[in-house]
Amino acid sequence: MQLVLSEARKQRSFREAWVGYLLAILLLSVFIYSDSEGLKYGGWYSIQQDIHRYVGVLTAFLLVIGLSRLMCYETEQKTAGLVGTAAHGPSLTWRAKAGLSLLYCTAVVLVLGAVTLGIRGALIGFQDAFTPVSECIHFESVPLSNLAYCIVQYAFLLLGALYFTGFILIVATLTKRTSFTIFLCGGIYLASLCYQFVIEHRLRGLTAQICKTIFQVSFCGFMQLESYRWFEWAGQWENVWKPVVFVLLATVLEFAVLWLLWRRRAKT
Repeated sequence: MQLVLSEARKQRSFREAWVGYLLAILLLSVFIYSDSEGLKYGGWYSIQQDIHRYVGVLTAFLLVIGLSRLMCYETEQKTAGLVGTAAHGPSLTWRAKAGLSLLYCTAVVLVLGAVTLGIRGALIGFQDAFTPVSECIHFESVPLSNLAYCIVQYAFLLLGALYFTGFILIVATLTKRTSFTIFLCGGIYLASLCYQFVIEHRLRGLTAQICKTIFQVSFCGFMQLESYRWFEWAGQWENVWKPVVFVLLATVLEFAVLWLLWRRRAKT
């Protein structure tokens, strides 16, 4: 835990991240305020779509801002040689960085989820919070209450966020540059959003199928909750375990690759 706290102190020195956090707070406030009128008519169905509309994007934004420097710090500060001088230095440092990244990712989703559900639920007085879902996005039917389904959606978002976290750390380990990691990871996520909202409906034939498959297995697809349909226009709830298993395995694989890259870099 001491090593994790040490890594956290390094991150606090990244002043650009604090600017990003302030912008995220302002954006979240604007989104919640702008949606308050439509919430009266949409109720819990409108709250279900929060991740799809803006929480997923805010989560990705905070992950890119907060984690891009984690694997680059020693290289940019020219202290990489010190890690190898300690007994088990590379492995202990990697564990601390991986642990901090998991804690940070979880904290981001929990805070955004608590704020969004708390404020927007309070705006409608938590009416029908414990009644069964009558209409839902992504699935034909869900055997849960309105509030429970929204909480499960944030659990799904967390899985997608962990998937994206692994990708960010791998890119940072390879590039060793914070600015380039932010540009590349943020650009890839933005390109995925452009495909989802602008390009997808314009494609036809084999090209459309290939692009859809790539999006479905990408971290953006999971963070936007689209991939939990598992290649269906309206997902079957009993099949939701399949994409869940996939994203868990993909995340574990990412961190295994991350460890191999980190160990190799420590030896050179």
